[in-house]
Amino acid sequence: MLSAGRARVLSWAAVAATAVSSTLLFAGPADAAAPVVLGGGSGVYVEDLADSSSVNDCTITAIGYDNKNQLVGLTAGHCGEVGARVAAEYTRSGGIGVIAAKGEEMDWGIIVFNPDRVNPTRRVAQSVINSVGAPPQIGENVCKNGRTTGFTCGPVWETRSTYFRSQVCANHGDSGAPVLRGDQLIGMVVAGTDFNAGPVSIELPLCTGGGNLIHEPELATNISSVLADIDSQGGAGAGFHVA
Repeated sequence: MLSAGRARVLSWAAVAATAVSSTLLFAGPADAAAPVVLGGGSGVYVEDLADSSSVNDCTITAIGYDNKNQLVGLTAGHCGEVGARVAAEYTRSGGIGVIAAKGEEMDWGIIVFNPDRVNPTRRVAQSVINSVGAPPQIGENVCKNGRTTGFTCGPVWETRSTYFRSQVCANHGDSGAPVLRGDQLIGMVVAGTDFNAGPVSIELPLCTGGGNLIHEPELATNISSVLADIDSQGGAGAGFHVA
C-alpha cells in the first residue's frame, strides 16, 4: 500500500544516539515520576524487544482518545513492536505507555498511555493540532514537527491515495512526526526517499534541520487513511479523536 516506486525508502526510526538502555529507562516503580506533558511532535523512546541495550527514538503524531475512552497516541509502526514500553524522551520517564496495536501496511502504531502519567497537549513548540484535515494537494505548503529536526515546512510535490511526498525536513527519530496544514493534522512522517526525476532516482543527503534546502524528500501517510485503517481493525485507537 505504501509502494514508493523506484525510490529507496529509509525508515526514520533509529537506535537512540544516547544509547540509552531500556533496562535503565524502565527500571524502578512507575509511580515515582511526575506526569509528563506530551503531544504531536513530542519525542519518545520505544523499547526494543529484541535488544535490551537499546531503544528506538521516535515522534508522537498526536494524542487523543479512542472509542473506549483510552488515552492513546499515534506514531509510526516501525518504531516498535506490540508490547514495547514507551518513555518520554525529555524527562526519560519510563513506563508511561505501551504499544498496543500496529498496522504493517500503513505503518502506524498505537500507544496506550497511562492517564495518571501523561498530560496530553495540542501544542508542542510551534505546532498546534486542533483537528484532522483532508490530504494535501500538489504545490501546497505543509509543515511537520519532529523530535530530531524540529518544526520545518516545505511544498508537496507528489500525492497518492494513501500517502504524499514533500520537502519538509526529516531525519532519523522523526518517524511519526505530524504533518500539518495550519492547525490540521493531515499526515504522519514514515520515511525518507530518493528524489525521482522521470526514470532517474537521485540520492540526496539527509536533512539536518531548518535552512537545509537540498535534502531527501519525505514520505508521509495520509492521516485519514491511517485512521480508517485503525478503525477497520477495531482495536486500540479505533475512533481516535484529538484530546
